[in-house]
Amino acid sequence: MTRPARTFDILPALHLSQGRLVDLAADTTSDEPVLDQETDQLAAARHAIDHGAQWLHIVNVDTSFDPSAEHDWKLLEQLCQLPVQVQYGGGLGSAENIDRAIGAGVSRVLLNTLAIKSPEIVSAAIIKHGREHFALAITASPEGDVVDPNWEAVGGLEALTLAVQMYQLGITTLVHTRLQPDGTMSGTDLDNSSELAELSGMDVIVGGEVRDLQDVVDCYNRPGITGVLIGRALQTGKFGLGDALDETRATLAFESGVPRWKEEQQTLRVRLRRSLSHAYLMRHVPDVNRLRVLDAGGGNGQASLPIAELGANVDVVDRSMAMLHDLETIAEANNLQERIKAHANDIRHISELFETDTFDLVICHNVIQYSTAWEALLVSMTAPLKSGGLLSLVVRNWYAEPYRIDVSRHTAEELPTLLERTRGPSRVFDADVLFFSTAFLQQWLQNQGFEILDDYGLLCRSDDIPDSDGPGGDQMLLDKLHALETAMGERSPYKHTARYLQIVARKV
Repeated sequence: MTRPARTFDILPALHLSQGRLVDLAADTTSDEPVLDQETDQLAAARHAIDHGAQWLHIVNVDTSFDPSAEHDWKLLEQLCQLPVQVQYGGGLGSAENIDRAIGAGVSRVLLNTLAIKSPEIVSAAIIKHGREHFALAITASPEGDVVDPNWEAVGGLEALTLAVQMYQLGITTLVHTRLQPDGTMSGTDLDNSSELAELSGMDVIVGGEVRDLQDVVDCYNRPGITGVLIGRALQTGKFGLGDALDETRATLAFESGVPRWKEEQQTLRVRLRRSLSHAYLMRHVPDVNRLRVLDAGGGNGQASLPIAELGANVDVVDRSMAMLHDLETIAEANNLQERIKAHANDIRHISELFETDTFDLVICHNVIQYSTAWEALLVSMTAPLKSGGLLSLVVRNWYAEPYRIDVSRHTAEELPTLLERTRGPSRVFDADVLFFSTAFLQQWLQNQGFEILDDYGLLCRSDDIPDSDGPGGDQMLLDKLHALETAMGERSPYKHTARYLQIVARKV
């Protein structure tokens, strides 16, 4: 079997006991689950759906204590009637229970005990209902042993052996979870999850205590990992489901758009924009030799490699492994590997990666417009900037967008309202981007303790610039456009309606 195109799902985990939600955020040493007496189960599910959840992970915790415990079929039917797919497990130890769960509307049944003890029942259920309705659930104890729902170690049965057996029966999804006896999560087992995915051929959904968005990104960056369960982190408010889903969609958009992005980097339009932003920045950094530079969200270093060539030491932070691999390849080909250091991390954690007063220059080109949390990103990435250090910021220009509206796609009544639109589609990635005005960003930076040195417009004549001029490019045409754009990009009124805006500021 071959895997389909890459997907990645975040599944809010709702653990049920005695018809109530288990309070995953409770601080307890008891083996008994602590029930959430205030939160309605359906309300919790609707909240997750309202924030964009496509799946719910529902677990009947009672069977961990009593194999004969009843399922709340009525509640399950109510959950399945909501506009979401439901993955359900816990004590489905018979063909009758499987039939009833699927009859209630469950999209995917989690098999554990049956897979271990009665594979013939599993085979019959797959034939009856179809393999897409099943996933293997492997639960590990805190020590890493495979256990059944009664918390008894399954002697002699390794996770990989079980996974391969179920894969041969047609099941292609594996939920690999590490739980405590009270039904709460005790931490991801990402190395073993990745190994199971690689060796079994299954798509693995990881269960465990996700601490922050970086854990979600770490799961995404592992081959074969196609989803993650989040329970405790949502209940404790460590991060919002909407934020996690937005970040995941953005990551998927970037990863899937990398090939197109690489093609775009060779176009005359993008080469001109890069040369303009570099030239404007160099007006304020005449000597870059031995400077320490941070390229935040820099991908394969297109904005910072020219600065490294001039003698600077550059740290590139990006969460895209594909981009960073490309960066290292380019750096090695240009003998710059000693001056370029790649960091696979989320830029929101830059303030934790580096000490204060580390960098002389921070480059942030075409990054913050992809996140609604742009303020937090800028605060994090400028935290390690030295006093007197420079920030170069490039974003999409709000005032340029009305000139790019396709009037044929809108009514006369709609068109005037589009002037207020503050976000729109990316040219390359399947994601929306935010628009900014120079005055707005200048005021924000000044409030953060920055002195504005200058601002520029990039691609003032963007509609007149051909998409491509061939692989090698017409250097004469590029030089002509650079000369004209430079003159326009530093003058009013031309710079105010350029496709992109650039601000260079100094940290006071």
